[in-house]
Amino acid sequence: MKKTIFLKSIVVALLALTLLAALPFLGGCDGDDPVRIHIRANSDSEFDQAVKYIVRDRVVDLLTPALENVKSKSEAYDKISSMTGEIKKTADRVLSICGFAYFAHAYMSYEYFPERDYGGKVYPAGYYDAVIVELGKAKGGNWWCVAYPPLCFYGEDGSAEYASLIAEYLDMLNG
Repeated sequence: MKKTIFLKSIVVALLALTLLAALPFLGGCDGDDPVRIHIRANSDSEFDQAVKYIVRDRVVDLLTPALENVKSKSEAYDKISSMTGEIKKTADRVLSICGFAYFAHAYMSYEYFPERDYGGKVYPAGYYDAVIVELGKAKGGNWWCVAYPPLCFYGEDGSAEYASLIAEYLDMLNG
């Protein structure tokens, strides 16, 4: 009797270990394989950098409800991919309202990102799928974060992102 219980315990333990080892291949660890977001400013001028953050806020506003019920990386990737035209239009609208003569480009890519710690969640340096939003010449400082799971849509420390006065003004213009 004791021998049977012991053997059953070993079998259960081996099954549990096998399942844990297989989780990354079954989609159970999607958080470790994110879809990143990367917004590149036209230049390092004060105005180009300011508009980059306004574009960021508008793109996050656009993507947040679209990704709210997404359950996997592939679903998030497909959803964001289908929205690149809308992301570009959103960025172009901000650029136009702010009086910029340049336009945006939005596309999906597989790109290198340096290591980044988001409030204790470390994403190692490496290549990640990402939505890229280039503003104008895209030669200035940039902003990047994680679109899925929606880490940066709620603030890096879990708090709400700030709202700038310019972004609030744009909201008033949009009605």
